Amino acid sequence: MMRLSRSLRKYRWLVFTGWLLALVPAVYLALTQSGNLTGGGFDVAGSQSLAVHDQLEELYHDQGGSSLALVAAPRADATYQDMNEAVAQLRRLTAEVPGTSEIPNPTQRPPQPDRPYVLSVRLDSRNTSDVAKKLRTKVGIKGDQPGQTANGRVRLYVIGQGALSAAAAANTKHDIAAAERWNLPVILIVLLAVFGSLAAAAIPLALGVCTVVVTMGLVYLLSAYTTMSVFVTSTVSMFGIALAVDYSLFILMRFREELRSGRQPREAVDAAMATSGLAVVLSGATVVASLTGIYVINTPALKSMATGAILAVAVAMLTSTTLTPAALATFGRAAAKRSGFLHWSRRPESTQSRFWNRWIGWVMRRPWMSALAASLVLLVMAAPAASMVLGNSLLRQFDSSHEIRAGVGAAAQALGPGALGPIRVLINFPEGGAASPEHSHTVGAVRQRMTQAPNIVSVSPPQYAEDNGSALLSAVLSVDPEDMRARETVGWMRAELPKVPQLGTARVDVGGPTALIKDFDDQVSATEPLVLGFVALIAFVMLLVSVHSVFLALKGVLMTLLSVAAAYGSLVMVFQWGWLKDLGFAQISSIDSTVPPLVLAMTFGLSMDYEIFLLTRIRERFLHSGNTRDAVAYGVSTSARTITSAALIMIAVFVGFAFAGMPLVAEIGVACAVAIAVDATVVRLVMVPALMAMFAQWNWWLPPWLSRVLPSVDFDRPLPEVDLGDVVVIPDDISALVAPSADLRMVLKSAAKLKHLAPDAICVTDPLAFSGCGRGRGQASSGPDEERTRGLGPGQIPHQVALGEEKVAVGVTAADRKTATNGHANGSSGPKKLVGGLAARNGIAKAISGSDRPVHPVTLWRGRLSVAIDALETDPDAAPAGATDRPRYARRSPVETTHVQLPTGDRLLVPTGAETLRLKGYLIMCRNSRRDYADFADMVDAMEPETAAVVLAGMDRYYCCESSRRQCIATQLVRRLADPDPCDYPEDQGSEADANSDWEGIRERCLSVAVAMLEEAR
Repeated sequence: MMRLSRSLRKYRWLVFTGWLLALVPAVYLALTQSGNLTGGGFDVAGSQSLAVHDQLEELYHDQGGSSLALVAAPRADATYQDMNEAVAQLRRLTAEVPGTSEIPNPTQRPPQPDRPYVLSVRLDSRNTSDVAKKLRTKVGIKGDQPGQTANGRVRLYVIGQGALSAAAAANTKHDIAAAERWNLPVILIVLLAVFGSLAAAAIPLALGVCTVVVTMGLVYLLSAYTTMSVFVTSTVSMFGIALAVDYSLFILMRFREELRSGRQPREAVDAAMATSGLAVVLSGATVVASLTGIYVINTPALKSMATGAILAVAVAMLTSTTLTPAALATFGRAAAKRSGFLHWSRRPESTQSRFWNRWIGWVMRRPWMSALAASLVLLVMAAPAASMVLGNSLLRQFDSSHEIRAGVGAAAQALGPGALGPIRVLINFPEGGAASPEHSHTVGAVRQRMTQAPNIVSVSPPQYAEDNGSALLSAVLSVDPEDMRARETVGWMRAELPKVPQLGTARVDVGGPTALIKDFDDQVSATEPLVLGFVALIAFVMLLVSVHSVFLALKGVLMTLLSVAAAYGSLVMVFQWGWLKDLGFAQISSIDSTVPPLVLAMTFGLSMDYEIFLLTRIRERFLHSGNTRDAVAYGVSTSARTITSAALIMIAVFVGFAFAGMPLVAEIGVACAVAIAVDATVVRLVMVPALMAMFAQWNWWLPPWLSRVLPSVDFDRPLPEVDLGDVVVIPDDISALVAPSADLRMVLKSAAKLKHLAPDAICVTDPLAFSGCGRGRGQASSGPDEERTRGLGPGQIPHQVALGEEKVAVGVTAADRKTATNGHANGSSGPKKLVGGLAARNGIAKAISGSDRPVHPVTLWRGRLSVAIDALETDPDAAPAGATDRPRYARRSPVETTHVQLPTGDRLLVPTGAETLRLKGYLIMCRNSRRDYADFADMVDAMEPETAAVVLAGMDRYYCCESSRRQCIATQLVRRLADPDPCDYPEDQGSEADANSDWEGIRERCLSVAVAMLEEAR
């Protein structure tokens, strides 16, 4: 990702041009793609219904082919003349459309003013949707309102499969527009609250719109060659905008975090892409792999919806990983700076959240109770799923007031509810001669048996194929073809008709619209366990590759299954039981059979997003610290705000479609919103930390053979290069002073090599800078307290060092004499050896003269080391001359650290650039020394005043005032920087002219930071 990020930054205008060239034609294609979409696609390969359909198309031209029906429904004041004129108008309009012809119906009575009249139309073209659109336009249908005659006494309708597709396409377009009117403002508000910057909020939103438009264009191209459902547009819109915004949000949040740690904008972009960018690629690949499980069902409708979702995910992944770094390289400074007018969104910037630190600490101290409570909540939410009833109906996707449902109702009133969807029974004779006298007895026996089926009104006389190889019997239902009772009739015929004794070698196939729906539902029910197994396996493998842990991968799959089960339960509660019908969610008798597999694949993929982002952050920390509890606390607290913001955006998108979409889309929206909400709260913030606290080191178990097989995925950010001129190295004999550990061996190996590169090497011990500390040999174990202090991670770096019998808070004050919560107990260690140089200059010998001090070997940059040691040794109570009424500040959070890349390939921990700046600000407040102002001015030159202001504006999260007035350190620091007045200024000046010139430059740089901090706080 590093090379990709650098290339994208370098050729960003080429990237913008490429996407613009893709976007322009995609806009046109997206506006016209609904013409190729269909409301069908529910046929199942190899099913009886599809076999009957294909033979009707090929051998029964009078019965096969697609058909539509035009309906004239009179009002109460209509006359015979009105009805006759209406029917004549329908015949004239039909004749004007090429490829259409009327199908005579001798059983229907002439037009009458007290009942509707149905005009059946046969189509020569397979694209019934286009013909239906033309007829709907000619009839005068607008939106969900029917057409009517000139005097308005007769309403005109177009019904049939093609009309359903055309109406569904129009409804979908309207629903998407309504959902986006809700989604875009909500997403913008959330992004503004997260970033506090209009420029930063605009980047994810623009990427979301670009993703949807480009994907819609691709759907148009695919629809010209394969069946694409009308519902694919809703799927694309939901997934495209939600994932594009989420993915770019993750990268942008990491970019701003890296800026706050002191990186330059270009380095911050590379760091964000090397961590969150790589996680986006893995998450996107997981979602795509999960959605491919839908192909196991092998039905055109579901495959097209899965294809649309896959395209949306792929395009979202591409836009996020290509356009985001290019946009940040161009508008990075604007995206990093908060807007002054967004006061309500402002909050101090910090890598870790104190609230989430406290929350995770509470959960991990009570892991069993937390896990059981969360499991109980998930099981209660999932329990209603046991009552789920599956069904399928395209007609119920429309409101009861919609013209398409009114037209079907009028046709049912004229011909009977089952007249337009008869059950087709095809009797195939292998030897041919279906119309011969010897087979007429067989056909008659089957027809007689059909009349005994439930819900059958009549069975038509047989019709014979053109090749005389089969006979067709049509049965008219007494119920609606989409009714569950009609499916029972199909099931009865398939079970009983093959038992007719006279059949012999003949084969009976039962088809028709009802059989088509039944076969689809049966196929979904039969293959859903396979989909579940496939999706779970894919998710397990992707997590295993990402986090290199069998337990964490298995836990992630099981937790996601609970989220999916909770989503299924919500479907039953909201739609079958009608708990939210007052909010506009219609109560229905069954859940659409397309929804459970789609929700399974979608939520599995989406939940893996958050799982991968969270676990990779935890693993990144664990690789640095070796401490599971610290890694979990750090990973959750640093990613909670990002994951919560991303989840809010995704939930808003799904809820928007749930309220605006047709029932099938509403079911998907509700289920996905519930799954994401549960996954981002109960699972990620309770179950994950609780289970990881229970299993401790087992979280990272991986068989050696599997470790050798799995590819290595490095989520670490790019590391700064080491400057050999300022490197600090440990002498070889320090190994005798510290207990061996993996971290120490790595340090010693690096030190041995670096000694040849840096002859003036020195040794330091700095509890601010490195974890993995060891104990002296002579130290006796102090029980559980001693165990707690071993292997502390960067977030738990000791806050105190032992000086004789006293304990001094590190980086805070030397006079507080307080015991920090994660400090080390007193012990004994051998003598420390120092090689002169920086240690002597900084008085480090005094700092480590105590006999009971833990040793932290460090290799780091001299500049950061100097500041850290100064902060360690500063005694605020020993005020310089001229300093009066000075408040005391105590450190309230761990030191932030980063790693340095050594020439040997090893990595060592050092304070971050932002942490170094904060320490220098603390020194200015404590010592008010001219040297501190000069060092501060040099740091500002390296990172610019605006960046320094962002870092220092959040100092109150790191230091608190111990005086009764509770003064904020950031406010006091602004005052001091605005008018620097060092206590030792007269003592340090040499040549008066040069000193004044240099001092004025220092004052100007300090003042610029003060002004920027005021702008940041405004």
